[in-house]
Amino acid sequence: MASPGIRSARATLSVRWAVTLLTILGLVIGTAAPVSAASVPVAAPAPAAAGLAAGPVKTSLVGWNAGNIISDAVFTNEATMTESQIQSFFNSKVSTCRGGSDQYGPIICLKDFRIDSVSMPADKYCKGYTGARNESAARIIYRVSQACDINPQVLIVMLQKEQGLVTHTWPSKWRYDIALGQGCPDTAPCDPKFVGFFHQIYGAARQMQLYMEGRYFTWYAPGKTWNIQYNPNKSCGSSPVRVENKATSALYYYTPYQPNAAAMKAGYGTGDSCSAYGNRNFYNYFTDWFGPAKAAVPGAPSGIRASAGDRQATVSWAAPGATGGAPITAYTVTAQPGGKTVSTTGATTATMTGLANGTAYKFTVRATNIAGTSAASSASAAVTPQSPALTRQGGASRYETAVAVSKAAFPTAGVPVAYVANGQDFPDALAGAAAAGVLGGPVLLTRPDALPAEVVAELKRLAPQRVVILGEAGVVSTAVEQQVRAIAASVTRQGGASRYETAVAVSKAAFPTAGVPVAYVSSGRDFPDALAGAAAAGVLGGPVLLTRPDALPAEVVAELKRLAPQRVVILGEAGVVSTAVEQQVRAIAASVTRQGGASRYETAVAVSKAAFPTAGVPVAYVSSGRDFPDALAGAAAAGVLGGPVLLTRPDALPAEVVAELKRLAPQRVVILGEAGVVSTAVERQLSALM
Repeated sequence: MASPGIRSARATLSVRWAVTLLTILGLVIGTAAPVSAASVPVAAPAPAAAGLAAGPVKTSLVGWNAGNIISDAVFTNEATMTESQIQSFFNSKVSTCRGGSDQYGPIICLKDFRIDSVSMPADKYCKGYTGARNESAARIIYRVSQACDINPQVLIVMLQKEQGLVTHTWPSKWRYDIALGQGCPDTAPCDPKFVGFFHQIYGAARQMQLYMEGRYFTWYAPGKTWNIQYNPNKSCGSSPVRVENKATSALYYYTPYQPNAAAMKAGYGTGDSCSAYGNRNFYNYFTDWFGPAKAAVPGAPSGIRASAGDRQATVSWAAPGATGGAPITAYTVTAQPGGKTVSTTGATTATMTGLANGTAYKFTVRATNIAGTSAASSASAAVTPQSPALTRQGGASRYETAVAVSKAAFPTAGVPVAYVANGQDFPDALAGAAAAGVLGGPVLLTRPDALPAEVVAELKRLAPQRVVILGEAGVVSTAVEQQVRAIAASVTRQGGASRYETAVAVSKAAFPTAGVPVAYVSSGRDFPDALAGAAAAGVLGGPVLLTRPDALPAEVVAELKRLAPQRVVILGEAGVVSTAVEQQVRAIAASVTRQGGASRYETAVAVSKAAFPTAGVPVAYVSSGRDFPDALAGAAAAGVLGGPVLLTRPDALPAEVVAELKRLAPQRVVILGEAGVVSTAVERQLSALM
């Protein structure tokens, strides 16, 4: 029964004495159920006393800990039983109810008991209760457990240890009126506002939450050592108990005594005149009926594996082994960064949606058992969700990136041509990228003195009809040429004494006849503008020629006259390619335009707008504007596949590039290079556009 606590000042003596009289009469006629020594300082009879079905016989209290009778997680786990499970449990404890009536009314066993409930307002301790007519005991206990976040098993055990109602075969009405001893202190009659089965259940559950809050009740607060008596009779003594948790402190507020050695030795039976039984019997019934009062922490899930999709990831794991007698009820998957979660109730796989494409995620899985205790796994390897319309083509080096681009753009062998260019400088490859786009082959990069193994493998896979080495022997060595000749039957060099001459040589070979539709002229001193131009030139069928910023080299003048292009596009503003060069070009070609902007990013956008005036391009390549290697390979592929190359800052997509991608509406976007070249932040921006 409850210790002195919060009580109503409006209680009347007549009601209190009426309840007291009922209790005394019950004791006199021999129908009182075994109760804790919270009410009387004498030994309680065993549960098999008159009127009770035979109860369990416990020979020991293994696991008993006076300072941790039941864990907080078990005590507050409202999900342990459904209403139907509670009803089935009650049915199993009483096979036949004696029935009939006594001076207090009809004899009704708990499994058949029904009563009208009343509405209770929500507060900080319980969520409130909407009253209903003719509710069963099982339904009231279930609904109260949900409202007040108390394990329904706790309420069931309290019904048994206070009034024996779970197993009683002929309980009088007065037992229901004081079913849990709520508001019935040892030293005074019961508070009338708690009289009645519903008020007892709701009041006790709410009181437990109030006890655990620790605001008004502090004398058994957890984390401290308290001298707890063995019996209401102080002469029976006490001993220090370190109360370890809130649930145990709540039990002591409710029944402020611990069992002595005689009570512990007796199991369910009678100890000595100083024995108290309330908390002992709570532990006895709970562990015998429902298992561990302090369920073991489950093992952690293992083997966490994740696979990414479009804005989602699927995570799988192996269930933990031993669960300490408490089954696993849920798994919670958590993603980092962000902390997003998804839960399952038994399956060992889960799909988490709403993730950000382009973000690398790791996942942990937490297993929670029926008692509410849990354990978490270590993190999975990182995976990155990605739109199928957004891919990366890259590798650990510029050579591997060029190979990745080649594999994606040219999946089958037998390409007409493959260009091999120095991967440590850009000029020769710029012209080659445009020609490759026109002729239908890739640009692969090499070290000046040795062909990387991955490039060797790619050339073998491609089986090109011919290979063109860009630049003279001082740019790409004869050693590399020998390696290439060991792979391909037809190998030629296209180069000259300068970058300008090399571009002309490439143009002559790729465009042997006059009347090309377009020719691009770009500064030979830097790479960004020519990269965008090379992709466009590949699509539109013309060369990229290089110039000094302030004067058009004589060999380029001659090549433009030979080509007789229908139009010439100068790449970049006047600060990049001077008006003097423009005047020289205008003296050769009738149609001359500039495509440029205030930055390399704007120039690439200008080239894209001119070359691809309508939306729906099949592909757009996005490359770092800070370096040339990745974009070289991309420009050749873009020329073949019919899309632009746009440039980006490594850590942020320029606003003008965002706008151009929206206008282009590409069917897919390819990021050139790994995250160290074009960051995941840019990837996220691109994902948002797809």
